[in-house]
Amino acid sequence: MYIQIIRFKKIIPICFVLFSANIFCQSVSLQQCINNAIKNNSAIKLAEQSLETREKLVQSNKNNNLPKVDLLGGYNYIGEPIKINLQQVKGGIVEGSAQQSVSSANSVYQEITGNALPQSVQDVIYQTSKDIINAVYPNYNPAIAKQSYFLAGVFVRQPIYLGGKLNASQKLSEQQVESGKANLKSSKDLITYNITLQYIQIMYLNSMIEKQQKSVASLHQNEKYAENLLKSEIIPPYQKNWADIAKKQGETNLKNLNLEKENALLALKDLMGVSLDEPLEITEKLTENTELPTFSNSENNADIKLLQSKKTEAETGLMITKSLSKPNIFAIGNYQFFRKDLPLITPPWLVGIEMQWTLFDPERRSRNQASESVIKEADILIDQKQKAVNLATRITQNKLISLKEQSETFDESRKQSYITTEMVRKRLENSLASVKDVNDVLQLHYETEKLYYTSLVAYQTALATYFFINGTPENMINYIP
Repeated sequence: MYIQIIRFKKIIPICFVLFSANIFCQSVSLQQCINNAIKNNSAIKLAEQSLETREKLVQSNKNNNLPKVDLLGGYNYIGEPIKINLQQVKGGIVEGSAQQSVSSANSVYQEITGNALPQSVQDVIYQTSKDIINAVYPNYNPAIAKQSYFLAGVFVRQPIYLGGKLNASQKLSEQQVESGKANLKSSKDLITYNITLQYIQIMYLNSMIEKQQKSVASLHQNEKYAENLLKSEIIPPYQKNWADIAKKQGETNLKNLNLEKENALLALKDLMGVSLDEPLEITEKLTENTELPTFSNSENNADIKLLQSKKTEAETGLMITKSLSKPNIFAIGNYQFFRKDLPLITPPWLVGIEMQWTLFDPERRSRNQASESVIKEADILIDQKQKAVNLATRITQNKLISLKEQSETFDESRKQSYITTEMVRKRLENSLASVKDVNDVLQLHYETEKLYYTSLVAYQTALATYFFINGTPENMINYIP
């Protein structure tokens, strides 16, 4: 009983290892490969990050209509104190003061005597006052403040009318988001297409490995049969050598196919953005279904949509360029809550309306023309791309029809090779054919299989290309098991 328990404990880890290996090495579908690529591929991550940045800019631009509030504060030091220029107004002050003295004396004299002062007396008073004021008037410009002072306040600026600049800027940022989405879709379509092509290549290798394994098994059987015939002295030694060589060539081809599959899996891992050491196994084989899809127009091509989005961006850019020639009107307000040692006493707050209008800008016309040129360039690119897509679509449709017929022909050929192989094998059993005849027919059978599956690869590649051109590369999932 103890021995059985020990054996049972040993069996459990072994079963767990086998079960885990089965889980980690199970076949991965095309959909899973695409999902991993979209999640891990660096190009898609970059496109997603670019889209996120543009979406955040849209949220930022939505606040452009709100007022801007700034806290302003600073320390100022002037080269020398602010002074009152008394010398500039000296003449007016002296003259005015002398005239005022004469007027005052004349008024007093009239109150007492009822008569005006004689002119000679007025002249004496005028000259005497003028001389006295000239004598006492400062001959310098006095300073009225310190050379340094502090200021702090709040400044508010609210846009009222900017000639459509804010709306155009908001529209441009929103359109840039649409361009980001189109770029992300283009990146996803491209990686989906490349993943699909690589997956098809691996399915082809799986099919050829299976066929080569069967061929090697047949060559082994033929080599053993030749060995028995040689022992019975029915065939010469060189025919046994042919069987040996054919078997070795078949085994070498099988090794090469397995190495090609290993390299194809590495390339697929790289496209998926996963570690090259991560376990990945694909056991799917090429489907023999060559049903033609329903042909349609290429209206969803990602590159065309991206170009159309760029054109809309250019049109919005033209709106912004034209809006630069229109005036800007702002409501402003300023409140200074800290004004230490100001040289002049000013009101603590103010409100007003401010206008900015560029009346002359020699570059304005050139900028407008450049923006219009960008739109025309986008139109040319869209037209060029549309023609290229239409041409590629028609060519791919014709290729699909041609490859479908070719696959059907090669299918009939390989089926005929089955019959021929069996006939030659039976002839060998009846001594009506040689070992070399069997080797040759087995090689012919393998070549017809290879031609057939090569035509299937070409068909599925053309089908994937057709869906990629039409902007729906994910539709290949419906044609791959």
